[in-house]
Amino acid sequence: MHQKLKLSFLDRYLTAWIFAAMVFGVVLGWLVPSVVPFLNRFSVGTTSIPIAVGLIVMMYPPFTKVRYE
Repeated sequence: MHQKLKLSFLDRYLTAWIFAAMVFGVVLGWLVPSVVPFLNRFSVGTTSIPIAVGLIVMMYPPFTKVRYE
């Protein structure tokens, strides 16, 4: 018995969500210029802490081989 797997709504439109987030960030930086200096306060040397935390959170499941079954 072959069961057809269906992607979730978020997974199906992941590319669209990524582009929407990029557009949102650019528009936010353009409309509210004070956001850029605020985010720059969370840097150590040349490392952006919000970006580093986001990358760690994003890469943790593949590193630990988490199964979402």
